[in-house]
Amino acid sequence: MAEKPQSVRVLYCPVCSLPAEYCEFGPDFEKCKPWLIENAPELYPDLLKDSNDKEADKVSEQLKSVGISSSGGDGTTTAAPSGTSIVLLF
Repeated sequence: MAEKPQSVRVLYCPVCSLPAEYCEFGPDFEKCKPWLIENAPELYPDLLKDSNDKEADKVSEQLKSVGISSSGGDGTTTAAPSGTSIVLLF
């Protein structure tokens, strides 16, 4: 006796209304990208990689702009950027 065929579940993008596999061929792939990264990362691994790279660059720039200074183990600090005071709380 033949097995009963199983139904296929298709993930549709709420942005372009196409199946997620076809978003790149839709009217505006750029708008679909955030949804795809969050809900279907296995379909577009390059998007996830690009997103992680951009996020890492963004964090790196934020850290550079803040001017994080390191402190020594004895409680001393390195020079703070232009007129900024650092307070260590123990």
